[in-house]
Amino acid sequence: MKNFLLLLLFAGLLACSEKTQETQSKAYIPELVITDSLVIDNLTQLALIDVKEDHSEYLFYDFKTNEFLRVDSSGEILMRANRTGDGKNNYKSSYFYTANFSGNDEILLTTSSEYFRYDLNFSLKESNPLEFTLLTRKSGKNRAAQSYGNYLYTFSVEVEDMDKVYNSGVLNISYPLLTIRDLASLERLSADSLPKESQPAIHNGMFLSLDPIVQFRKDEMFVLFPNSPEIYVYNFPELKLKSSWELSPPKEYKQTLPTASTQNFDSFFNDLAGSQYIGFTFSNDHLVAMFEGAVPQEEVDALPRNVIGDERYMALEKKYKSRTYYQIFQDEEKLWEGTWDVNLNSVRNVLYSYAKPGEDPEAVEKDVQTIYFYELK
Repeated sequence: MKNFLLLLLFAGLLACSEKTQETQSKAYIPELVITDSLVIDNLTQLALIDVKEDHSEYLFYDFKTNEFLRVDSSGEILMRANRTGDGKNNYKSSYFYTANFSGNDEILLTTSSEYFRYDLNFSLKESNPLEFTLLTRKSGKNRAAQSYGNYLYTFSVEVEDMDKVYNSGVLNISYPLLTIRDLASLERLSADSLPKESQPAIHNGMFLSLDPIVQFRKDEMFVLFPNSPEIYVYNFPELKLKSSWELSPPKEYKQTLPTASTQNFDSFFNDLAGSQYIGFTFSNDHLVAMFEGAVPQEEVDALPRNVIGDERYMALEKKYKSRTYYQIFQDEEKLWEGTWDVNLNSVRNVLYSYAKPGEDPEAVEKDVQTIYFYELK
């Protein structure tokens, strides 16, 4: 009986020890919490384009009405403006590439060939042809250009270098695509080519998404290429690579393969069969990275190769790429990876979603639009 009691006592101590170790191992993992929200009096869902560095204002775009909206931190619409077409203050196009708060009283907008400086009322102050081309396939909410302090980061090719960069229809990956410019003059101050360890540099081919996600912290610029699971850290604004670390994603991540040419649909199918990092940001000294999953190769191979975006294609995209996977780091140490019951987005150093966890943002039509903000605590 005595031995049996001792055995029970030992088992109890062991269980407590295991529970304590489990608690300790999880104690440092930050929790994702909703910290604030914006309720905006608008019928259609708005795309969050940019945020002022002090979070006093947000820049939204309504893709249904082609309107920009400046919204303050209480959700009040300060300005609503449509600047498409050929009007006096317009950017003479039906689409734009990037739009950013630039300084305290300007919004810098780029199209494929021009840049436009607006005041906060969207009255045009200046417009000029661009001497560089942004290297991106996206319009509207775009990451190929971003202002920071007195500088503008671009992922771009100088117009005068276009021929040699695209010689024989293949991108010259050794060209310095990462660029820091003076915000006032747009003059190139520093530039660097892709890190030789990155997947686009290793593979001699084209990726559908090449323009990286960037974040700034004081005198550093952090870079994450969508198809290359590493973080690269540069001195800013000198743009000298100082360090990097592997994100080492879990089994749900599948490396996207490049294609030999941009003249066919192969890059779209490779993109469907691979994973892409879609965002990362800092929250209370932690870094959270987000990637989407991949469609099984056999299901991609079963699709017709002469069409993209049809019903079968979109069904696979919705089935496999609608879930977001997350990784949390402190410095270079991975603390956690997994899924949350919410699809997060990021812009600058802001984490947000269009619905609360567990809520379908498209389930009901709403008279107002609510944006939820998150932090890791």
